[in-house]
Amino acid sequence: MRATSRAVPSDRLPEALRPHPDHIRTIAHRGDSSSAPENTIAAFDAAVAAGSDLIEIDVRITADGVPVIIHDGSALRTTGIDADVALTSSEALAAADAGSWFSPAFAGARVPTLAEVAEWGAAHPDIGWLVELKGPWTAAQLAGPVDAIRRHGLSGRTILQGFETQTVAAARDVAPDLPRALLVYGSVHFDELTGRLEELGAAGCNPTGQLPIEMPGLAVRLREAGYSVYPWTLDEPDEWGAAGVAGVDGVITNRPGRFRNWLALRWSPGAPALAS
Repeated sequence: MRATSRAVPSDRLPEALRPHPDHIRTIAHRGDSSSAPENTIAAFDAAVAAGSDLIEIDVRITADGVPVIIHDGSALRTTGIDADVALTSSEALAAADAGSWFSPAFAGARVPTLAEVAEWGAAHPDIGWLVELKGPWTAAQLAGPVDAIRRHGLSGRTILQGFETQTVAAARDVAPDLPRALLVYGSVHFDELTGRLEELGAAGCNPTGQLPIEMPGLAVRLREAGYSVYPWTLDEPDEWGAAGVAGVDGVITNRPGRFRNWLALRWSPGAPALAS
């Protein structure tokens, strides 16, 4: 709870996505990627069925400038196309099978464009979006994705995030109304980190789940500084328990359904700890 009514960074978030002391949000990593092929419409359908609060997706740009939803720089693992996404046309990706690698039951699943996902999101108004921009982006490159988000009415429930300071800065410049979060992988001095967050006008900081071990108290200090905190990618009860004790606002997980069930059994608002 806040001691005063002063403005804090997480106030930049839409009301529906602001930290709530009695709720840890369930964030489906690449959709419900334990139940369906990651970053596909099938995975997003499964995330909704699992009761997720937000869906995390990865965005890259194809050779012809189309924003598509795919994690790896190479299309090989999920589509069988042995080429960089940045060097592959959107037409070639759209024709690829992005589901058979996961299970024959998903043969024919496709790599969706951001526009297609935004259209799907418009039909699911209760889902929030954590949109990771993979690699370095310029303000010019962000114009298309931002337009799709706004055009389909997702701007009030979307957070843009990235590892690259350049990318988050570009998001700040081209879409100051869309909240931003910085992804953090390795250890960093806390004052340096918060300085960077302040410069970027970020609302949140989303660290790898290993950082609380390397930097004890990180989540608590970030929360005290007013930032929302969504660690990633946590898939086991002991990890969920540690995150709850640390006071995070949400958990990014490949197992949203299991996490929701675990929360219902193990978590009560205001509890001093969460059992594993």
